[in-house]
Amino acid sequence: MTIMTAGTGGYSGSAPATGPNAGFDPVMKFRDKLKKKKKEVKESKENPSMPSRLFQYKVTIPEVGETIIYAGSPAELMQKMRLLINYRYRGDIKIERILPANAGKFFMDKRAKALRNVKEDLDVNENLDKQMQQQMTQQQIANEKKKVQMKSAEMQKQLQKKVQSLKNKQRIGGAQATVDR
Repeated sequence: MTIMTAGTGGYSGSAPATGPNAGFDPVMKFRDKLKKKKKEVKESKENPSMPSRLFQYKVTIPEVGETIIYAGSPAELMQKMRLLINYRYRGDIKIERILPANAGKFFMDKRAKALRNVKEDLDVNENLDKQMQQQMTQQQIANEKKKVQMKSAEMQKQLQKKVQSLKNKQRIGGAQATVDR
């Protein structure tokens, strides 16, 4: 069995400082080596400064619509889809790889469409509010007319009762008037 050593005449820290095999062993600084080693930070939600290594796919799902989903590959995306979507609807799903600029355009278009719908909804709501106010006003007018009609009908009944009572008094009083005279 042989041991690999430099022996007495080799390059080592024990060799004389002068001469052909002068050896010098510097002090090793492990901390500096650890500092020089950079840790590779993987892309994550916690570290958004790193560029994403995921690709963007435009997924069209029937009865749901279109959306952008991020995945490393189409196979990974299909695996995600199998977990999320019922097997009956998986056959109709369309997956298309798109570039980041097209994904941005997709989201901008979606946002613009939503804003247009909001403005249209506001216009429709204003028209509905005006119509509701008109209907409420017409209903109030109709209610007031009914009240007036009911009051006039009630006054008519009171008038008839008074006329009837006066006629009755006239008959009774007329008989007394002829007797008294």
